[in-house]
Amino acid sequence: MSNSRIFAGYRALGFTCNHVPFSIRYHQKHKENYVVTAVGKAFHTYNCSKLGITSISDSHPSDITCLSVDAFLVFTACENEIRAFQNNKQVVHTYKGHQHPVHLLLPYGKHLISVDDASCLKIWDITSEELYLELEFPNATFQITAILHPSTYMNKVLLGSKQGAMQLWNIHTNKLIFTFNGWDSAVTVIEQAPAIDVVAVGLASGKIIVHNLKYDETLMTFTQDWGPVTSMAFRTDGQPILATGSALGHIALWNLEEKKLQSQMRDCHQGSVTSMQCLPSEPLLVTSSSDNSLKVWIFDLPDGGGRLLRMRSGHSAPPNKVRFHGKDGLNVLSAGQDSTLRSFSTDHD
Repeated sequence: MSNSRIFAGYRALGFTCNHVPFSIRYHQKHKENYVVTAVGKAFHTYNCSKLGITSISDSHPSDITCLSVDAFLVFTACENEIRAFQNNKQVVHTYKGHQHPVHLLLPYGKHLISVDDASCLKIWDITSEELYLELEFPNATFQITAILHPSTYMNKVLLGSKQGAMQLWNIHTNKLIFTFNGWDSAVTVIEQAPAIDVVAVGLASGKIIVHNLKYDETLMTFTQDWGPVTSMAFRTDGQPILATGSALGHIALWNLEEKKLQSQMRDCHQGSVTSMQCLPSEPLLVTSSSDNSLKVWIFDLPDGGGRLLRMRSGHSAPPNKVRFHGKDGLNVLSAGQDSTLRSFSTDHD
């Protein structure tokens, strides 16, 4: 089909997101939050108010492995190359130099930090595309699995590893500041808390560690029984709640003041909760999963739990039968291995 002179790809229907974690950006002019999700070789941008699609990016040579955003650009990694997109569509910068596929991206001021599968960390000047700094870590002793810029920590990045240890680096002076010994389990995700100096560390063992970086002191520890912690988010609307996602599709809400489990949200997704983020100063949580669904939850239940406010999804398993419906050819009916029957419009989303 790819070499056919008659048939050419027109558009993908029912593709919302995949396993790649999304990113959320706030548009100052529109006063609106937008969520950017990877869909194979392209990325989609949705507004958070209605989950309506606002743009589709140009296609990549192969599947996107990770993405991130800053106030102006969307950064995507595709194999060994990194691209910066303007207006959610056109490539304006390309960063080449990695020898292995890139799996972590972190925009920081005028720089972009990238980490590949060989734990080679590179820092790029976003505008000039020049390499600013390069750090190499041996996978045998420190395989990078998570990265965070701690709030108010000038020129600092915190790295988490598969071996369980964490390292705080000064990327301006290229010096290791401190090594955190870890908790005998691989670090899967690091999330900045609303409080300065405090981060939450999610582990492959299912433990969640709320840790003070300044004093290297663990403030509290939680454990979820659903396997590895896949994603985390702090509420920023004045409620002391930490949400954690699991590989089984469940979400746990932890009360940080009372140091206990506040509520459970079971079967939120049919797959792993690969990313979640609370919207700033709102009681809203955005989640995505490899089950091809993007959901917005609102915290207004009596027990402090969340209910589904809006959702955008497609088949979570391959479709078995697809047929046009109607005389105008604008609707497609599909039945899939996920036991659902869906209707898609070929005209609009």
